[in-house]
Amino acid sequence: MLYFILYKILRYRYAVVVQNLSRSFPERSYSEIRLVAAGFYRHFCRIFLEMGLMLLMPERRVKEKVVVRDTALLEHYHAQQKNIIIMLGHYGNWECLNILPRYCSFPLYAVYKPLSNAFFDRVMQRLRSRFGLRLLPMHKTARHMLAAHSVKGAYIFVADQFPPQETCTMSFLHQPTRVITGAERLAKTTGAAVVYASVKKTAGPADWEISFRLICDEPAVAPPNHITQRFTEMLEQDICDSPQYWLWTHRRWKQQ
Repeated sequence: MLYFILYKILRYRYAVVVQNLSRSFPERSYSEIRLVAAGFYRHFCRIFLEMGLMLLMPERRVKEKVVVRDTALLEHYHAQQKNIIIMLGHYGNWECLNILPRYCSFPLYAVYKPLSNAFFDRVMQRLRSRFGLRLLPMHKTARHMLAAHSVKGAYIFVADQFPPQETCTMSFLHQPTRVITGAERLAKTTGAAVVYASVKKTAGPADWEISFRLICDEPAVAPPNHITQRFTEMLEQDICDSPQYWLWTHRRWKQQ
C-alpha cells in the first residue's frame, strides 16, 4: 500500500530517480529504467517499515533477519591494536548494522550528522543505539580516534553522500562525481585499517546479509585517494549487481 501511494500517486522524487538511473545506466532502455525504478520504490518503502519494526523487534528476531559474516576480519585488526574504519553506502538496509555490536568484542561507533528534525533525530538515535552501537557526531570523530585514552574500536561511515565542500572527483556510475575523502584522511592520520561493508538482500529466511572486505590495512603508505577509489569501486559493483537497492532519491549529482 505504501509503495502504491508513494510511487503511483505521489510520484515522490520520481524525476530525480529516473534521471539518476538514466545517467548511471546509459545502455539501458527507458522500459528497463522504469522497471528498476519500480523495484527501487518497493525497496524504499520496505526499509522504512523495517526500520520501524527494528525499534520493536526482539533481538532474537533481528538476528534471524540479519546475517553477519566475516567478523573475523574485524577481530583480526582489533587484535593488532588498530582502529577500524568501516565504509558503506546507502545500499540495502544500511541501518541493519545496528546489530553488529552483538557480534564483536570491541566498541563500535556510528559516525553521524544529527538530523534537523529533533523528533526523527531521537528516533534514529534509538534505532541505531539499541544493541550497543555508540553514536559519535561527525565533528568529534577525529578527536575521539586520536585521544590516548580511547579504546581501539570500529567507526562506521556511510560515505556516499554529496560532499559539503569541494573535494576530489572520481568516475562513479558513468559520471564524474564529487566524493567524500574524510574517512581516508582519518585512516591516514590514525593508521586505521579500512574495511568495506556490503549489505545485500538474501534469498533465504534472512532478509539481509552483512559481509566485510578489506580496502586497505596500511593507509599511511597508500597512494592519495586510493582508499576512496577502492570504496567507490566496491560500492559501484554492488549497485550494478542489484541497482534497485541503492538510494536513488538522493540528489547525488546536484552540482556538476
